[in-house]
Formats: sequence, structure tokens, C-alpha cells
Amino acid sequence: MRLLFLSALRKTLHETTIGVDLAAQLAGAGIRSHFVVDLFNEEQLKAADLPHTLLDPSMGPAVRDVVRGAVHDFRPDAIVLADYLGHWMTFDVGYSVDPWFIDEFDLPVIPIDLYDLENTTREVEVLGRTVQVSDRILGMGRHLQPVPMSRPTAVPGRLGRPYRVTRSTEPLTAARRAEVRRSLGLGERDRLLMVPTLPWQESMRLHAGPATRELAARVPELVVRYLRRLPADTHFLLTGPVFAGVEGLPPDRVHLRPAYGAREYDELVGTSDAVWSFHLPSFALERAVFADVPGMLSVNGFDVAGPADADRLAEAFGGLSPTVARWLADYPGAVPSFHMWPLRWNSVLAPLMVDNPFGDAVERVELFDEAAVVGGLHDLLHDPGTRDRLAAARARYRDLIDALPPTPEVFLAATRELGIADPEPVTGGTT
Repeated sequence: MRLLFLSALRKTLHETTIGVDLAAQLAGAGIRSHFVVDLFNEEQLKAADLPHTLLDPSMGPAVRDVVRGAVHDFRPDAIVLADYLGHWMTFDVGYSVDPWFIDEFDLPVIPIDLYDLENTTREVEVLGRTVQVSDRILGMGRHLQPVPMSRPTAVPGRLGRPYRVTRSTEPLTAARRAEVRRSLGLGERDRLLMVPTLPWQESMRLHAGPATRELAARVPELVVRYLRRLPADTHFLLTGPVFAGVEGLPPDRVHLRPAYGAREYDELVGTSDAVWSFHLPSFALERAVFADVPGMLSVNGFDVAGPADADRLAEAFGGLSPTVARWLADYPGAVPSFHMWPLRWNSVLAPLMVDNPFGDAVERVELFDEAAVVGGLHDLLHDPGTRDRLAAARARYRDLIDALPPTPEVFLAATRELGIADPEPVTGGTT
């Protein structure tokens, strides 16, 4: 069996990594894969030794000819969308091309659905405007749902089928972890907090609508103020674009990694003592579960349009800190609730976390609850009881993942429903 993976999303490792990990798990079942990816992911495909075709944003509508060429040369039995929503958004918005030009190939399409779209309104925010994600996925047969961060249990009567996202990520060896920490100049008693951001988030600060630009620009101010309250033995590993205010942190404890490869990213997660993310889905938090590193998620569940809403926040949190009260008072206009800072995406991501055991494997603290955020980060880094509790929760969650059927079994069950014949078994290695 031959699979053509489409992963055209720009400036992110997450979705392509999901596709690469799936291809690796399927190789032993006699399934060969070819990838069509953005230039940003070229090194990742080279490192995985997977054949690939590159897309460049400058191609515009000619991108269709590049995909046609890959289909013609590789002759796949099916197309896999490494992220259904990302495929739709990248071609529709980024390339101004109908995402469903792939219909012309008359091939089965297998979508990987990171968001359980069947269970949502499919409303998302793109560059500051609300749009409806295409409902084409509802007619594509089975959806593959990677765990984490999807729920590890299939819902009867629904199209989604969970599968374990990877077999390859695990804690760093003690020797390698010590080596990476030494390269960062960390002492034995120092603690390393990873704070991930993404290139597209920086793009929102420059190119989105006014409300989204404001959120993109101002949340980092609050984040830096929180970080400055952590103990003096805390080092900050900032992966991704360098956001405003970082210069206010002690420079000898700041480690900037604006660019990185997939393997390096896994090592940086594994080297950290904790990960703090303020957007979903979070690649860093997902990898932290496998690397056995504690994580915290902070999103905003409140719309704050005036003093009455600020009072509601104060009641919910047992009071607002002076820092947050001042930040809210200075904010121009309403502060929206959000799950994917600086985009909102609440109608898609809030349902994803309901009754989702992934939420038990990480701490979840409201972003505007300063005492809970700062205290929670301190405990993640320093408190043995908190670290042991979360380690046990991660272990339980990994047990749920390990209990899933083998990924080739899940995948082949989906392809059989699409009428694709099983691949010939392989011996003596992978193809």
C-alpha cells in the first residue's frame, strides 16, 4: 500500500510530526509513504529518511500542479491529510485554492482529525474573522484521531477512531539530559521552564484583525511579569519567536531557541523540568507526557468587557492581583476568552477537553489567576508532592495510550472500510 501524506501547513512541526510518526508505525506493515510538505518541514523529512515533495508559499495556485506531480509519480492508493483542518485552512486561505482539488485524483482520502470536528460547530477564527471549517470530513468515512490529545476511547456511532500518535518519544537518558543542560549552562540546582510559542502566533501580531493583534501583543507582557516572580534558580527556555518583554527577564537565565528541528525539540522538552503553554493544542505538552515532564496549560475561560466582568473574575479567583487588574484596566476594548492564543477557537477546543483524560495529566490554571499560575509553576518546578502527583497522572494516561490497539490495526480497519486491499506483509525490515 502506498500513502501520500499532505501536510502543507506552514511554520509548525506539530502536524507533520503526527504524519511522520504515523508513517513510521505503518512501515512495518508494508505501507510506503511519500509526503507533500511546506519548506519549513524539509529537515524533518530528511531526518526521517522519508521521500517528500516541497511546497513553497510563493507557488500560489500552481501548488495544485506540484501535488498532481507527486500523485502521478508516486501513484498512491490513498491520500492522508496529516491535519484535516490544517489542510483546509492552508489551501483555502494560504494558497487561495479550493482544498478539494484533490477530488480529481479519484483516491480515497483518510483525514487525521486533531479536533474531533464531528463533535463541534466547526467555527474557528482565521486572521481575526470567524469562519466555518468545511464539513467535507463528515463524508470521508473513518477519521483518525491522534492520542494525545484526542480522547483514547472511541465513541459508538461516531466516525473518529483514536490511535497512539507515536512509539518513539520517551524520556531522555540521564546522561543525555545532563549533557544538554550543561550546554545551556545550568547548574545542578537550577530549574528549567520551557515556554513554547509558534511562528504563526507572531504572524497574528502583524497580520490579523485588530482584536487578535491586540491579544497577540499584550498577553506576553503578562506572561513575562509572571515569570519574573519565579525563584532565582529558574531558567527560561523560550522556544519559538521571541515575544515582547523578554528583555525584562534576567538575561543570564534566558535561553532562546527561535528555530529548531523535530529531534532537537523533543530533546529540549525532555531536558526541561516543566513546560508551560497558553494555547491548545500544545505540541510541547503532548511531547511532555511521553518525556515524563510536568506541564501546565493556561487559557482564558472568561470574556472581560468591562468592570462587571472583572468583578466576576475576582470572585472566581478569590481576588485579582494588582498586576492583572492593571493589565485589564489598560487593555483597549474587550478581552475575549481563548483556547488557542491569540486566536479564540473556543467552540472547537473547549469540547475537545470535556471528559478528556489528557486534562488530568497536566495542570490547568486560568491565565488571569496570577496566584494560581505563579504558585502552580513554582510547585511544578520545586514541590516533590506536586511533581509526584503529576508523574502518577502521566503514567496513568500513558497506560490508556498503551491499551489502544496497535496503530496499523486501527489504520487498516479504516482502509478496509474504504475498499483498499491490505498491504503485502513485509519481512527483513521496512520500506
